[in-house]
Amino acid sequence: NSATKQLVVYVKGSYEKIKSISEAANVPATYDEVTQKCAKDGYYTLGIASKPLPQSLTTQQIANMTRDSLEAGLSICGLLLFRNEMKRDSPDAIRELKKGSIRSVICTGDNALTGISIGKQCGIASQHGKVLLGEVAKGGEGIEWRDPDSESSRSIEIGSNTYGDCQLAVTQGAWRHLHEHLSELEVIWPRIVVFARMKPEDKINVVKYFQSRALVVGMCGDGGNDCGGLRAAHAGLALSDAEASMVSPFATGRDGKSLMTVVDLIREGRACLSTNMATFQYFMVYAFTLTTIRTILVWHGALNLGEYVWVTMDIGIGMIMIWTMTLSKPTGELCHYRPTATLLGPRTLSAIAFPYITAIITLFVGFGLLWTKEWYEHLAPINDIHLLPSLWMLRGDNYDSSIGAITLVLALVNTGYVNTYGGAFRRNILTNIGVNVVYFIFLFALGWLLLSSPTQFNCVFRVNCDNKQSQEAKALTPLALFSAGGVGNCFLGPQVKIWQAEMQPVMPPEEYWLPDDESGCTPPSGSNTTPWSSPDISQFGCEGPNNCFSTALRWQLVVVFVAYILVNHLFTKLFLQGPVAARLRQMQKRTDEEQGTYVPSVYNSESDVEL
Repeated sequence: NSATKQLVVYVKGSYEKIKSISEAANVPATYDEVTQKCAKDGYYTLGIASKPLPQSLTTQQIANMTRDSLEAGLSICGLLLFRNEMKRDSPDAIRELKKGSIRSVICTGDNALTGISIGKQCGIASQHGKVLLGEVAKGGEGIEWRDPDSESSRSIEIGSNTYGDCQLAVTQGAWRHLHEHLSELEVIWPRIVVFARMKPEDKINVVKYFQSRALVVGMCGDGGNDCGGLRAAHAGLALSDAEASMVSPFATGRDGKSLMTVVDLIREGRACLSTNMATFQYFMVYAFTLTTIRTILVWHGALNLGEYVWVTMDIGIGMIMIWTMTLSKPTGELCHYRPTATLLGPRTLSAIAFPYITAIITLFVGFGLLWTKEWYEHLAPINDIHLLPSLWMLRGDNYDSSIGAITLVLALVNTGYVNTYGGAFRRNILTNIGVNVVYFIFLFALGWLLLSSPTQFNCVFRVNCDNKQSQEAKALTPLALFSAGGVGNCFLGPQVKIWQAEMQPVMPPEEYWLPDDESGCTPPSGSNTTPWSSPDISQFGCEGPNNCFSTALRWQLVVVFVAYILVNHLFTKLFLQGPVAARLRQMQKRTDEEQGTYVPSVYNSESDVEL
């Protein structure tokens, strides 16, 4: 005091603590009423007390005084009120989280009444219903519940018919009591919406308790006392550039550290999970379908696929198309359920099994149509024309491998595309330009391979190819340069069997004639062999050995492949994203209820998802 030269001690703290350390006679009669009203009005309320020190004390004596002696004999002299305004978009953020069936609670170091007030303003607590406050009983045994909006301080039975549906708020002492008596907490935890006066360790315990209920727990905070909870949560979002951002997996300073970033994080997270599951399903279909078709071809005649079929699958589809799948953006709003994260769940397994099974059915339907044609000639390259191991890339020069190649590529491309459907978590697939462009390029290429006359492009993939175009494919210099021999080489189709049998009498023992570039891929001139122009060698407009399909078979295969495409699109839209998926979610809800892990949303009683 500059006027009296007297030293005065001022102490600030929570208004409850300041009252407890002040002289009872020096506490205003309306202190409780005023402080609680300020807290209810949303003010961060601190109490201030003071006392003068004797002028006889020396500087050293003052320096040696303990905290207890300094805080003894205090008189309350006022309050400090801080108005930490809630951001305007916080109610909108909570409303969006409700739509996403995400239950929000307040875990704060502030006063419980302030927490309840803020909770009602932003929509976490019911604006029109009662929120009952739980505090440790005066005797230190049990919890007393009261209505903070009532003038009466009588204890309330929260399990009664009158108060059975009321939401709850707990102080630090009440929470610690409940945490030590889990049987009590088990009954009421879904009703608690405000945890007040929480220290950092209490926030960690709240997060861990929710996690013990098999819930995915996120937390956002902006202070150093939130660091523990941010680290303990499954997903912590620091609304700060300070110390909290150093321990949290996510941090933001966007839009004035708005709570809407929480909504954005969940939208992005759900879209990312949905995309991850889609790519996982694709690669499972890839593994099963490729292995099965490859095994069938080997069993059928030690057949193979054209070398550039492998390159296309691994680079064109496995890298480029799958990359475009990941370009899908999240939806603008949260859906009322979350994407599955179960690798062995019914939805995931059905999304893998259906395209795989239908692809194998499509393959055998194609084989069935092919094998019934009178012009079809089976070829086992190793046994029928004694193909050398070094010419493995030409073991796809036959009718069966062509159908296997088209079926395999179509199955993979179509699976990648239908797994990019928007649905509830990603935007409409039409907004993903990349995946649409790649998909239609592949469909056009497959249609060209199936319906066109032999071209150099066909012969790169050994589908609907003949000897003439196979040799002319040398002009495709980059492809020929990286080819192991399939591009620009003779086409060793089933017709080679005829020439080889006719050439055998003039060949040395244990040697077999095969076409080569030096002889123009034909038997030596003067040999008594079937002419090049014979229908047994050249057919359907193809020149020399070939694997060309008849016009009738081509259009029959078009029908089969279009049916495969449509069936898989319908399965995705009607089953995986339609009523069947909703049915599976209902089944999961019942399972969670039986296991005690389902929490009905206090905001959306019609929600059919786990929280």
